[in-house]
Amino acid sequence: MLFVEKEGFDPLLKQARIAERFDIAIMSTKGMSVTAARLLLDRLAPNIDRLFTLHDLDVSGFSIMGTLTTDGRRYMYENAIEMVDLGLRLHDAELMELQAEPVTIEGDLAARADTLGEHGATEDEVAFLLGNEEQPSQRVELNAMTSRQFVDFLERKLTEHGVEKVMPDQTSLTQQARRLIEAQLTERALDNIRDDLAVQAAAQELPLDLADQVRALLAEHRELPWDGALARIIGF
Repeated sequence: MLFVEKEGFDPLLKQARIAERFDIAIMSTKGMSVTAARLLLDRLAPNIDRLFTLHDLDVSGFSIMGTLTTDGRRYMYENAIEMVDLGLRLHDAELMELQAEPVTIEGDLAARADTLGEHGATEDEVAFLLGNEEQPSQRVELNAMTSRQFVDFLERKLTEHGVEKVMPDQTSLTQQARRLIEAQLTERALDNIRDDLAVQAAAQELPLDLADQVRALLAEHRELPWDGALARIIGF
């Protein structure tokens, strides 16, 4: 699964067909992960090989990545998830010569530095993000990349971590092949009797008060859709 810090990349990810080409699910939140996102990851954890994260190179980006799969006051995980940080990291920004921008960091800088270290930031990244006597605090957003850079960056990172199309084992392939053959044979058989089935369906008698029966059933079971109520009445 791929977690993206921002939602604005959805059209680009769809256009590049990242999900289909790498067989990877994609999710995102606006800023810090909400309880619903953590609950989703926790429920899916037994079926997730690894969780990859994309985030800005800034204090918030490291916090979003660092707290995504950790227990907090509002949510406690029941399952472990292996998370891989894809970046954006300082060496990535330098390699691509991305434009940094100054930013004001408020609060206790020493505490900020400790938190960044806990979330995996290197000493150079802490100095870059919090600033020092020689340089101001800086950040680099994912948006600093062009669309082509972003797609190339993501594809390169996923490839480096061995993410590729899912290839089922021989048993699974054989079972699916036989299901496909069965579905094809069923469709051919239906083609031969479809006209007869239509005639039989047209000959079936229906209640004259069908609409009244549907309304009555819906009044009693409001959770049903109208076609579900109809199916019950005619015995399906």
